[in-house]
Amino acid sequence: MSKQQFSRQIIMAAAIGLAAASCTHKTSADAQINQGFAPFSSTRNQAVALVYNTKRSLDAADVNNLAVAYTALQEKANAYAGFMVEAVTTSSFDSTRNSKYATDFANAIAAFDKSYATLTATRRQPIAETWVPSFAESLQTRWDQYDGYIAKMTPQQKADLIKDLKHATVWPNYEDIATEAVPTNVQTAASP
Repeated sequence: MSKQQFSRQIIMAAAIGLAAASCTHKTSADAQINQGFAPFSSTRNQAVALVYNTKRSLDAADVNNLAVAYTALQEKANAYAGFMVEAVTTSSFDSTRNSKYATDFANAIAAFDKSYATLTATRRQPIAETWVPSFAESLQTRWDQYDGYIAKMTPQQKADLIKDLKHATVWPNYEDIATEAVPTNVQTAASP
């Protein structure tokens, strides 16, 4: 597969995700909160697409190395996603924990990129981690607004938001990233 085809697949996956997100009918509060989490979800989709497209072309040893690299990334990403879900669930935000999870996640992305580069012999960084600090800062800045929205939600609206948040941010296990057919929507991760 050429780099151009690969780039088109990533762009198509992102476009499908954005189209699916824009087609759902949400309250304005839900939409604003979900929009705030879009960089996290987009990076998750990009990582899933990279693993999906790469693991089929590697030998057994490199598949294992990719699994180790992705699993370490998944662990940090899901820890951060869990923090975000917890913040919504409890309507409480801890800026110190936010900073810690953001730093750990950005470092995990950098480590994954380094491992991925050695496996694929590309010079391009596959997943950018530079957005994570500004995402964490934005999350902290917007929390007062989110907290106000969450406080006004019915229990069902809050449960739906948590379900959407988990769906958009929790990363799938390496083994669950299919190798057979191209998924129509890479956001099919199972909720924890």
